[in-house]
Amino acid sequence: MELLCVGKIVKPQGIKGEVKIYPLVNIPAIFNGKYEFFINKKPVKTKNCKYRLGFAYATFDIIPDRNTAEKFRNSLVYINKEDFYKIPSNQFLIDDLVGQTLYDDNGEFVGQIMGIENFGYDDVVIVKEGERLYQLPFVKEIFKSKDKTSIYVVRKEYEGAKTDYED
Repeated sequence: MELLCVGKIVKPQGIKGEVKIYPLVNIPAIFNGKYEFFINKKPVKTKNCKYRLGFAYATFDIIPDRNTAEKFRNSLVYINKEDFYKIPSNQFLIDDLVGQTLYDDNGEFVGQIMGIENFGYDDVVIVKEGERLYQLPFVKEIFKSKDKTSIYVVRKEYEGAKTDYED
């Protein structure tokens, strides 16, 4: 079983063992309480989990009170990677995107994804076409997908918006 890190416990929340989790993925549905979580790669039973104001709040069977919750500060929270793919959304893991070949809406080769950068708002896809690297924002107006393994650039007119990328 392969685990995917989805968050980090930042602090205890209240006196009953609830913890505040900083999400490391932008899919709030992960924190709806339907998925099995792992803390430090050990399975835990979730009593309650909710998402609000950009953070997840959860209570786990192994954390009965605030003092115990304090011991889990900075611990990583994981889910099974297979559960991630069951979440109904058009979301991708960076590991799955890097190396993907891009085609335009006419089926012509556009380039290959070499990496993903995040500068705070939209993710930026670094694309290699021949010897040239350029950036495109990873937004639905430019990219679409047929499934989790095929990604297409849907608008050829964004070609003029390419910016050269330098390391």
